Amino acid sequence: MSSQNKPVAGKKNSRPKADPIDLVNLEERRLATRQPTFKAGEVILEDGSVHDCIIRNISDSGCLIKLENANALPPEVEIRLERGKPARRAEIVWRSTSLAGAMFVREPS
Repeated sequence: MSSQNKPVAGKKNSRPKADPIDLVNLEERRLATRQPTFKAGEVILEDGSVHDCIIRNISDSGCLIKLENANALPPEVEIRLERGKPARRAEIVWRSTSLAGAMFVREPS
């Protein structure tokens, strides 16, 4: 290891820690572009329990939700995007400690 690459005692890492929200858009593989948002929503589990969340971005095909213990979400949930509106079924595509990516389930017509 060269002296340039050795960590120096007492020096802090100069690179700021990345916010997980910034890492979400590193690789965009979605069909629909998501629009940034910051609005209150609800995640409804199969047992009927309701958990408050923040909708961080949204498109016709899915959304990014922020909530406590997102890594404990089951594979399918319902997400209420606006109070007083019906919830939408969604498949949780990925999850971390506080964020989850959801893809809305298309209802058969």
